[in-house]
Amino acid sequence: MKLTNQEFLDLKKLKIKKFRDQNDYFLIEGLHLIEEAKKSNLLKFIITSNNNYQDQNIKIKYTSYKNILQLSTTKTPQEYIGLCQKIKFKDYFNNNILVLNNINDPGNLGTLIRTALAFNFNDIIVEGVDIYNSKVLRSSQGAIFSANIFNTKNLIKDLKFLKNQKYKIVGSLLDKKAQHYQNLLFNQNDKIILVLGNESKGITKNIIKLLDFKIYIPINFESLNVAVAGGILMAHLSKKDLMQQ
Repeated sequence: MKLTNQEFLDLKKLKIKKFRDQNDYFLIEGLHLIEEAKKSNLLKFIITSNNNYQDQNIKIKYTSYKNILQLSTTKTPQEYIGLCQKIKFKDYFNNNILVLNNINDPGNLGTLIRTALAFNFNDIIVEGVDIYNSKVLRSSQGAIFSANIFNTKNLIKDLKFLKNQKYKIVGSLLDKKAQHYQNLLFNQNDKIILVLGNESKGITKNIIKLLDFKIYIPINFESLNVAVAGGILMAHLSKKDLMQQ
């Protein structure tokens, strides 16, 4: 089936956040992300300039590579674009939660999503970058389709709600009064929220007030990349067999 001009124009709009929000759809690029999207049942159809490409389970729409270039956000894209429905967030939590307070960099966000899943932080609340930003999708390597993830418009309200649900809120700070992250140990059944802040400004003051524990990572340099710091902290906090001191 050939992609119509109107379909092309509608798809092109999805490169802009406003239209993604209005339509509840987003685009993905490349076969790897397409294969990951298939597992989630969010993939609606595939657009390709490869006239020999076929898929028994997903509708294919053929177009020119010129159109692929206009739908893509990279200079030399693969000839495959997928149309996906937005992820339906589950408003209940069964896992440790990663909270990202005013993250700016899409690459950092995508990396943090991948890392969070690796260490069983399957619920992710994001304030800042749109989770459907193309750079987020690429750097997540498809992990976004396995996470319970959403963008929040009121992080303070969300954290207060979770605090009432007996979650313990841990925040990473560049603060001498904070405790070494390795000294923060939990019981097996404790429910944990890890808050990571903005790349340059850290966690906002109104969120710091909600923290139950303030921790830091000792380093011989000014600071760590937030994705690296998040990986270190999630790896430690996932070790629930350690008992709280």
